[in-house]
Amino acid sequence: MLVDRIRRVYEEITKVERVAAQFPDDIYIQANLNSLRYDAQELEHEWAEETRLAQKEVCRYRMIPSYIGQYSIRAVTQSLLDFQELFSQIYDAIKNGAKKQARLAAEMVEQTKFNLAFTYPGSLGVAMSVDSTPDLFNGPFDEAIDAVMQVVDAQDEHDVRDMAKALGEAVVKRAYDWARINSYANYAVDLDWTTLKGTRKGGMIDVTAFSRLVSVIDHTSDSIIKPIKVRGVLVGLDSRTKRFRFVDPDGDDYAGPLSEIFPAGAVWQVNETYIADIEVEETVEYATDATRHINRLKHLEPAPKS
Repeated sequence: MLVDRIRRVYEEITKVERVAAQFPDDIYIQANLNSLRYDAQELEHEWAEETRLAQKEVCRYRMIPSYIGQYSIRAVTQSLLDFQELFSQIYDAIKNGAKKQARLAAEMVEQTKFNLAFTYPGSLGVAMSVDSTPDLFNGPFDEAIDAVMQVVDAQDEHDVRDMAKALGEAVVKRAYDWARINSYANYAVDLDWTTLKGTRKGGMIDVTAFSRLVSVIDHTSDSIIKPIKVRGVLVGLDSRTKRFRFVDPDGDDYAGPLSEIFPAGAVWQVNETYIADIEVEETVEYATDATRHINRLKHLEPAPKS
């Protein structure tokens, strides 16, 4: 198979590079290395054409460490896995709309599955293919790979909120995971995508960009305040700690701080039925994909006898 021939050539290149590092002035070793690199380039061109005719697009993904030879198995595999999940999530958002949860249908996972072809020597990289379908104007993944590059270019909290609105909170979380592992491992990523029409997309993403994205998402959250009026039982109220607990017998259990406008100096009877005005604040933390709730009691009034 053509892929096997490419793998063997790159294995041979790796071996000769080690020898060349020991004898940098040996012209015969350098000539052999150049010949092997030429063979690899020709075979890759042949593979790319074969892949295109089989209606597959090509993704070349290179991880470039800040420090020579610093590759950990965990970081390498997690970087690839997080990129796969981010790409699938973005493609799904473009096709089916933004989502809060990261769960994907099995069909969508299959449509965006990367298949490993071979690895590169030097900076650790992999060549992958993904099944595609021809289109009159654009390939099915054009928007998705463009969106990946736009995601890593987020500069501030406004960009993160725009990302969440356009692509969904699930994409923000996946982008955070991908950026975090590359930032932690000090990897830049050279992303090179070739469409069915031969168009090249992607580019170099440096460690600074990954670190910035992690920081920006870490500091971004959104809050929605919803006022509610509910009938229930005042189970507890502590004017010293300024906290309360209120239970709707047919619904939810509310606990939290007293609002600043709550008349804490008034006398309230526990285990009595009241009508409560409660402010429910929902805060979405994009880095963790978690929603935090804070209930604030604003007002109580005795419930009419039924």
